[in-house]
Amino acid sequence: MTTTAESPVSLTSPIPETGLDPLDPQFQQNPYPFYRWLLRHDPVHCGSEGTWYVTRYADVRLVMSDERFGCASVRDYWEEMVGPGALQTIMRDTMFFEDNPHHMRLRKLIMPVFSPRRMRAMEPRIAHVVDELLEPLARRGHMDVVSDFAAPLALHFVCELIGIPPEGFDGVRRWSIDIAPTLDLVPTKEEIARGNQAMQEFTDYLVWLVEQRRGDRRDDMISVMLEEAEKDQSGYERPLIMNMIVSTVISVVFAGHDTVTNQVSNTMLALIEHPDQHELLRRDPGLIESAVEESLRYDSSVQSNSRRVDEDAVIGGRQLKKGDFIVALMGAANRDPEVFQDPDRFDVTRQGVQPMSFGAGMRYCLGAVLARLELRAALARLIRLDNLRLDCDPADLRYQRSSMFRSLVDLPVTFTPVSEYPPR
Repeated sequence: MTTTAESPVSLTSPIPETGLDPLDPQFQQNPYPFYRWLLRHDPVHCGSEGTWYVTRYADVRLVMSDERFGCASVRDYWEEMVGPGALQTIMRDTMFFEDNPHHMRLRKLIMPVFSPRRMRAMEPRIAHVVDELLEPLARRGHMDVVSDFAAPLALHFVCELIGIPPEGFDGVRRWSIDIAPTLDLVPTKEEIARGNQAMQEFTDYLVWLVEQRRGDRRDDMISVMLEEAEKDQSGYERPLIMNMIVSTVISVVFAGHDTVTNQVSNTMLALIEHPDQHELLRRDPGLIESAVEESLRYDSSVQSNSRRVDEDAVIGGRQLKKGDFIVALMGAANRDPEVFQDPDRFDVTRQGVQPMSFGAGMRYCLGAVLARLELRAALARLIRLDNLRLDCDPADLRYQRSSMFRSLVDLPVTFTPVSEYPPR
């Protein structure tokens, strides 16, 4: 849609002459001024090291859904970067590094586990776990939203769907923290070493768990994949083997755990920074659904996704060559003034929001329904906490070093302790 006119934009660019660098500390802390300038002055931008960045909503949707922009060729670059080891051995089979037809085969295999009907049937359980986690925190009057609440909430449900028992949750959280930096195309040598060790430990655990499940089938993702692996697969060019099961499980952990953890935390920070919007939600909880969509748009936990150009293409008048790297900046697309009126304003009453946060096309996030349900259940309780505020100087908030994710290291908050739970 066409929006109303905005205030004049400064012609001073925050982008250095060498081009956008997502690891610039200023960009890491707050990428939105960079997005704002790019959207209005250089929407298809050639950044540092010749990487292309697209920012407009329509262009991001194109890159995310058009098969001219592939993931399999990104794997080759990533494998060379991390070198030999468990990371390379396991993640070469992840569906995140696959193009069709193999990507769609793996996706269809696990789709029933994430069916909208099954997800909605989990609503009472999600509300129960939210209360189980939040009640002791609400009574004490302070918490770290990231580690005390958001991370255990997200971890619980992704592990439950996969088939990982509660006694394995702590290990999954520890391994995922060590592996995460290596999947971001910017790891240090030290991060690669920790990631390889964590990947090996995680793999050993999952292989053991899959073997246990052979004689104890359940209604979970491991059982679904195990049954497929045991079928006659002579018609497939690539039979489903243990490595594919393990890599798919690990991929789903990252897609469903870290992203939800970060989105709950980012949403709460947005509400703390906009007390008028927090008060609107308190007065009218019916706005929670629109508040979730607005939070996904305003400060998405997933900021970008990388592709490689598999055939020459023109976007926004710029010529891209086969082999070029291209990054779809979903965080920028969610602030596109051609799609969202007054895009830098956080407004929980905004209607018709369709954020790019879960991707587009064949790679649209399978866990989108579950993520929204978790966010709604979390908000329904958290907004009732009185006098909710940061327990640190806003300037001291830190973000994980990442080119893909917007991820707070921690989010310490205080509020009036409750004597009765749930808070009213």
